[in-house]
Amino acid sequence: MSLTLEEIAQKVDGKLEGDGSATVKDVAEIQNAEEGEISFLENPKYAKYVETTNAEAIFVKKDFEGDYKNLIRVENPELAFSKVLEYFRPSPPIPEPGISESASIADSAILGVDIYIGPNVVIQDEAVIENKAIIKANSFVGRGSRVGAESFINSNVSVYNDCKLSENVTIHSGTVIGSDGYGYSRTAEGIEKIPQRGGVIVERDVEIGANCTIDRGTIGDTVIGHGSKLDNLIQVGHNVKIGSYCFIVSQTGISGSTSVGDGVTIAGQVGVAGHIDIGDGAQIAAKSGVTKDVEPGTTVFWYPAREQKKARRDIVNIRRISQLKDKVKELEQKIKEMKG
Repeated sequence: MSLTLEEIAQKVDGKLEGDGSATVKDVAEIQNAEEGEISFLENPKYAKYVETTNAEAIFVKKDFEGDYKNLIRVENPELAFSKVLEYFRPSPPIPEPGISESASIADSAILGVDIYIGPNVVIQDEAVIENKAIIKANSFVGRGSRVGAESFINSNVSVYNDCKLSENVTIHSGTVIGSDGYGYSRTAEGIEKIPQRGGVIVERDVEIGANCTIDRGTIGDTVIGHGSKLDNLIQVGHNVKIGSYCFIVSQTGISGSTSVGDGVTIAGQVGVAGHIDIGDGAQIAAKSGVTKDVEPGTTVFWYPAREQKKARRDIVNIRRISQLKDKVKELEQKIKEMKG
């Protein structure tokens, strides 16, 4: 299975510079690509590999100023590459509709048409599985929960009771939706658990990675807004509201009752305190600790997180502390000598 560069350029609406009859049979990273393979250059960090790669062709941005034997100029090289990737390495086939004999499905559950229910899946009372949904082996859907049409629940996913997953939601293995929020109160006798009686709403087109935990609300619902994408190993606390089209990267933890606006990017290992408002379009840099509200459209980082320019200035000042300490000691010594 191969494509000519001319065919590839047409598929991605790109401008070809080079030999349109050259053929491509696979895809590869730019640093490892060989003849007959196509790659892409998105991050300037990898521009050095243009001189050493053996790729048949490279997707580059329209304003790329370098030179190579075969280039395809596009608006978004990574997206163009992904389209070709899907051609040469297609996704695993979707299971044919059917219900495994080993699945346990309550009589009161409502099942749509053309669904797939894998081995050892448990679906409890009054759960709703809508049309063309896929639930793979060993997953659990609790009482009164809903899995929306064309959603894809991978193996070993737990959806607790009273959780609502909208259309075209993807949940990866090991994730738990609707576990109890972290609600406790200290008393004279010890620690009292606060009942968690809300739910979780996951809106359409959301993808949640592996081994995430999305806690249910105490009274209201925890909400993941439509089109948002969550990486692996993310904790979302009770009553959190995440807006639409957000990126949240691995090992981030968002504490209870925090509100995240639309189009927000939260990088890896960020910690967000409870009852925080993060405005639309804000960006939180990796390993930041967010302890107060973040204004819309701003970029913050460090701990405690602060506006980008201020954080950089503070970091520079901290690095100068040892020099200032030495300078103070020198001045103190001079003062002593003057007094003596």
